[in-house]
Amino acid sequence: MREKHSFREPLGKDLNGLYITAAQMQFFLNRPNGKRRFIDGSKEFFTYFYKCAIYNIVWDLLDDDPTCASFYWNSDEEAIGVKFPKEGKVVDELRRKNVKCFQDEDY
Repeated sequence: MREKHSFREPLGKDLNGLYITAAQMQFFLNRPNGKRRFIDGSKEFFTYFYKCAIYNIVWDLLDDDPTCASFYWNSDEEAIGVKFPKEGKVVDELRRKNVKCFQDEDY
């Protein structure tokens, strides 16, 4: 991670096209024991990876259609939240990329 990367540059994509950016990866590595958790393939890293991947899906879709979703600050969770319609571009893309974070009935 010593090379210079642009803020939105994917470090690589998995078979479904999901990715984490250089900046997101650096943020994880800077956590206490982040490097060890990454090397060990911890559940914490993969949970973080999929949250970032969903964020990146929405971000990329918003580039093409700023009305398909919105980000907001969830003060209860103290984290970024995302809102999108139950049917639409975001749900279609999550299904297409086989994101298993949601059950179909949750969409």
